[in-house]
Amino acid sequence: MKEIKINTDSKNYSVLVGSEILNQENFKEFSEREILLVIDSNIDLKVKNNVKERLEGISSKFAEITLDASEENKTYTTLALIHDLLIEKSFSRDCVLFALGGGIICDMTGFAAATYQRGVDFVLMPSTLLAQVDASVGGKTAINHPKGKNMIGSFHQPTKVLSDTLLLKGLNESQIREGLAEIVKHSLIIDEEFFIWLQENIDDLIKAEDSMLLEAISKSIEIKAEVVSRDETEQGVRKWLNFGHTFGHAIEVYGRYKEFSHGEAVALGIIMATNLSEKVLGLERVESERIKGLISNVLSDEHKNKEFQPDHLLELMSSDKKRKGNQLNFVLLNSIGSAEVCSDIDDREILNSIKLT
Repeated sequence: MKEIKINTDSKNYSVLVGSEILNQENFKEFSEREILLVIDSNIDLKVKNNVKERLEGISSKFAEITLDASEENKTYTTLALIHDLLIEKSFSRDCVLFALGGGIICDMTGFAAATYQRGVDFVLMPSTLLAQVDASVGGKTAINHPKGKNMIGSFHQPTKVLSDTLLLKGLNESQIREGLAEIVKHSLIIDEEFFIWLQENIDDLIKAEDSMLLEAISKSIEIKAEVVSRDETEQGVRKWLNFGHTFGHAIEVYGRYKEFSHGEAVALGIIMATNLSEKVLGLERVESERIKGLISNVLSDEHKNKEFQPDHLLELMSSDKKRKGNQLNFVLLNSIGSAEVCSDIDDREILNSIKLT
């Protein structure tokens, strides 16, 4: 097991990464507290029952709720189900919410914790590769709005994160590829050596080879931890973590949250942001091709050949929360491992970047 420390202005906490770590030893600090367990409907029944039994055994009061984890359900209505149960069961401000699931469940549980009685503790047990390297680290909590992804939310850091690699055993290859998109993104913004390692080991990572995956997860979390510790509320360097996301979030809305998963949309967004980096920052073509070559490994042939309506995608980007005033902010690359936030970019340059070749 590996422990990664995250230190922010609002809270210091640990991310534990390892196999079979959802156990009594790692739960005991929450003994005799009121516990609400929020469960992703996709979680295996045996895993769910094991976690439930252990948490119920240490709690002073226990409740659970299972939610359908989909972008369409990441709404006020679903959030209210969590709040309603907390109020119905008379949970106090000393309660702690546990999230067992993917990024959607992690985000919603975190936002419920941020807003119940002005803020209570929560613990994340991310069950997908994407959630382990993205949603579970950094304290971004949110729900969607019909006109934009994660538009309603708060910064609220978890008390603990338990990233159990055993939960990844049930993932299919497309879910592994989805998480790898975020891992590649982390390498691109800050660590060329990690990018080279990913290039060399991408085939084993796609096959979810245990030791390789554990190393990739740990390194990715360490990168994000470093960035978040320097800039908790995204005033500066944390914006680098949005590389590919200005395009990517618009792509998710473009596909009505059904055609593209988050990881697929980010992978496509990375290609477009790489195109734009060439035009705006002079990213060298040879580096651009290296990036596209690696990221193409996480995309299906169908998505590699997808054609978008550039004007419509640009319109969808205009509601992105990374905008400053009327200007869109883009995270672009000077080179692999060197990111920069850019704004005031001509719309024609953006439109010309919306292609996958």
